[in-house]
Amino acid sequence: MRRKTENPIARSSCPLTPHPSPLTFLLCVTLLLNGCALLRPSHDPQAERAWDARRAQLAQVDRFTLQGRFAAGGIFGVKGQLHWQQNPQDFRLRLSGPFGARAVQITGDENGVAIRSAEESFHTSEPETYLRERLGWAVPMQQLRWWVLGMPAPGTPETVELDSAGRLLKLEQDGWTVEYAEYQTAGVPELPRKLELANGELSVKLVVDAWSDLSTTQ
Repeated sequence: MRRKTENPIARSSCPLTPHPSPLTFLLCVTLLLNGCALLRPSHDPQAERAWDARRAQLAQVDRFTLQGRFAAGGIFGVKGQLHWQQNPQDFRLRLSGPFGARAVQITGDENGVAIRSAEESFHTSEPETYLRERLGWAVPMQQLRWWVLGMPAPGTPETVELDSAGRLLKLEQDGWTVEYAEYQTAGVPELPRKLELANGELSVKLVVDAWSDLSTTQ
C-alpha cells in the first residue's frame, strides 16, 4: 500500500534540537509536528489507522540512544560502527571504522556543531562535506534523525508503503528511498532494526543493535 503526503511543517535551523539557530546544516530538525496531509486512497484502512497512531507516537520521541553498524558503498565500501545519543537540547554522534579506526565525534546544540577526530577539532556549518571527504560517504542527517525511528522527516512531501501492522516498509523522501527490512521490540511502538538508504548514487545499510534511553515529550 502506498500513499503520498504533503507535510508543510517549518524546519528548525538548529542541530537536531527543537530550538532555532542560524546554523543551517544536515544535522538539524524541528520537533514540531502539525499540518495537514493529502492522502492517496488506501486499500487497507486498518493499516493506515495503525500508521497514523504509530506516527503520532514516534513524533513524540525526543530522546534516544542508538548503537549500531553501517555499511556504505557496497562490497568495497566503508564499514563501521555508530553511536548516536539524542537529547531534547543536544546530540552526540560517534562514527568509527572497524576496531574504532578513524573515529569522528560530532556534537551539537543551539550554539553550533563541533567535529572532533584524532587529527583535528573544529566547528563547521557543513558536516556532511566533512564526512564525505573523510569517510567517503554521507547521508542526509537532518532526515536520518527521523528515518531511523521509522517515520518521515517533517517538512517535505513523502511517499510511504506500509505493512499490515501499519509500519513503514518503504519511504521515499527528498530524493532518497529508505527500505525497512526488520523491526525490533524497543518500546512502544516497535523500532527499526535493519534499514537501507539509497539515492541512486549511494547505498547505506544500517543495523541497529540496541535502542535505549527512549523518552517522549509527553
